[in-house]
Amino acid sequence: MNLIHLLYSNYFISLILQGFCVFHCMRKGHSNQWLWLIIFLPFIGSLIYIFTIVLTRDKLNSVTSNVNTMVRPHGNLKQLERNLKFSDTFQNRMLLANYYQALGRDEEALALYEQNRHGLFSNEPELITAMIRSNYAISQYEKVIELASLVYKHPDFTRSQAHLSLARSLEKLGKNKEAETEYEQFNTRYSDFEGKHAYACFLENQQRVAEAIQLLDTAIEESKHMSYKEKRNHIFWIRQSVAKRKELEKGNSTK
Repeated sequence: MNLIHLLYSNYFISLILQGFCVFHCMRKGHSNQWLWLIIFLPFIGSLIYIFTIVLTRDKLNSVTSNVNTMVRPHGNLKQLERNLKFSDTFQNRMLLANYYQALGRDEEALALYEQNRHGLFSNEPELITAMIRSNYAISQYEKVIELASLVYKHPDFTRSQAHLSLARSLEKLGKNKEAETEYEQFNTRYSDFEGKHAYACFLENQQRVAEAIQLLDTAIEESKHMSYKEKRNHIFWIRQSVAKRKELEKGNSTK
């Protein structure tokens, strides 16, 4: 009876895990390979998905957000390098590559990202968007555009840092009409202050200073109506917008 009870309990645990993973996978827009793995290997596939995608993403965010405040960042870096040497997996490559990226070592990050593109989950959105950011950092603008086409319709791509890299890459290549189409998507209320600042700089470069000032005025006015917590999250780019607004106004007055 204990064996029957154990199997019965595990069956429902498996169903719960499978349901969660299918929902998470579809909501986040992960590749279809994950869905097949979860459906045809419900228990094992779900565990692999959780440890590779769900938990890994939390770790990646934690590593990236804390890297600039760590007193001894290389201690953690050495540990990630040891982990990869001990177990060369998709997860460990992503963790180390994201750490390299946070340190500005984008060529080393890309070498690891490229290795992950040869596996089963080669078109994972997290992988592709990370590659977009690093390729932009080393001025590989055509590569940015190529990679962006793979994740452009993913809901997390809209107004993301990777999307901003796409807009900037198009501008760098002189594709100004296409660049403005992408920049315009950052012009939403009470958010995307970095995107709005970048859009204003684009307008300035196109000799459309009055439009740039109007865009910055709107962003600055919106910031005045935000809560303290919201404003704190965007404070750097709000201040940059104020500084850019003054710079543009000063430039106009001297003409």
